[in-house]
Amino acid sequence: MTWLHPLPLDTEDDETFRRVLASFEADLSLYRLEENALSKHAVTLHQRTGGYFKALTYVISTAAVLAIRSGSENITEKEIDAATAQLGP
Repeated sequence: MTWLHPLPLDTEDDETFRRVLASFEADLSLYRLEENALSKHAVTLHQRTGGYFKALTYVISTAAVLAIRSGSENITEKEIDAATAQLGP
């Protein structure tokens, strides 16, 4: 697998994608980030990004900026929805 291929999230390998999300959670500097904030939305994030790392990075980064601007300092489905809406069709 390379970073050009989508990260899998299926019965054969759902660990890789979830580990990537956990790494993002560990590195996000949001003051009120709930535990497993991204991991609990793994299926949604995978569906909306196709599992592509570049798209996933964009959505998570955009969601984090939105969380900071709103003052919530947490990534919820609301921030994920707003960030993925910016990805376009």
